[in-house]
Amino acid sequence: MMRAEDGSPSARLFRAVHHLMVALGIGVMLASTVEPLEAAYGVPLAIGFYVAAAFFLLEYGARLYTAPELPGGEHRGTVGARIAWATSFAGIFDLISALPGVAALVRGPQTVLVGFVWAFKYVRYSPGLASLGRVIGNARQAILSVLLGFCIVLLSAASIAYLLERNAHPENPEAFASIPAALWWGIVTMTTTGYGDIVPATVAGRALSGVVMVGGILIFALWTGILVNGYAEELRRLEFLRTWELVAKVPFFHNIGASLIAEVARLLRPRDYPSGAVVVRRGEPGDCMYFVVEGEVEIQLAAGSLYLGAGQFFGELALLTGEPRNATVVAVQSCTLLALDIVDFHELMARHPELARVIREEASKRLHPPARPVAAVAGAHN
Repeated sequence: MMRAEDGSPSARLFRAVHHLMVALGIGVMLASTVEPLEAAYGVPLAIGFYVAAAFFLLEYGARLYTAPELPGGEHRGTVGARIAWATSFAGIFDLISALPGVAALVRGPQTVLVGFVWAFKYVRYSPGLASLGRVIGNARQAILSVLLGFCIVLLSAASIAYLLERNAHPENPEAFASIPAALWWGIVTMTTTGYGDIVPATVAGRALSGVVMVGGILIFALWTGILVNGYAEELRRLEFLRTWELVAKVPFFHNIGASLIAEVARLLRPRDYPSGAVVVRRGEPGDCMYFVVEGEVEIQLAAGSLYLGAGQFFGELALLTGEPRNATVVAVQSCTLLALDIVDFHELMARHPELARVIREEASKRLHPPARPVAAVAGAHN
């Protein structure tokens, strides 16, 4: 119930209460620092803090108690699984989140100020932040290399600024009185923040400032490029994994081999449609074909309607013939489709004749159906 990936009603209810308690705790912490609000609503704020603190204390106990139910817990035993969870990063963080409630019982509601740690409890339910953590972990070598360059440039700039500026500020002798003092100027300059509290007075010092500013821009550009490329690669990986899982559900791809499935998975794009949504309309140009992964679609033909379920496909006729769509397709229920763009379709057909043969055979059946009941046709004129 308390696992982030659990989609049961009880799990969704727990997450709703959990997020509400986090928001309550943070709101109380912020309001308690506003003196008029603290003076007027001190008691309700204290009650709100104790409620949130009690919830997180109980949550820690519940997670510790249910630790044997986590994946791998059955191999450690009850006590071993609980110790393993309590000493894990998640367990330690949940313990820290529970401590404000314990401290409040000892030192009073002033401990509300440490409630900021509750904001980090949203991380467990944020896949995007988890992805960012993997990006940073994968690119740690490049990031650390740029960080080392940043430190070298910063130390060099502060040392040179100290030599140039230490005697040029009689009105403020503390400005560049030492290299550590000059490091503050270096940080502000490299980040192009420019507070203006410490400004070089000599011509050489100002020229150095310009060089340091440009160097800072270049270093942060490198950091940005590393993270952006890593995050884009992570998104592509996650999208590929999702598409692979969807492709594996389509019976049409079961016998084409893993290498071809991998290639197809890179070309297909998952699309979700709610019940009643129009997928394609009659008369539109054919720009892609679709494979049904989940749900059901209705093919609205002039002669009647057909229904396609999981594992079937439609839209290939318009790509093969170049003619406009000859049917409107509507999602009968919420469904997940895999779309194959027309350019990728023709490239795939050219590289894999066996796949092209299967699709062309199915298209031929739909163009020239045998004399049998319409309901028996396992496809759609589209």
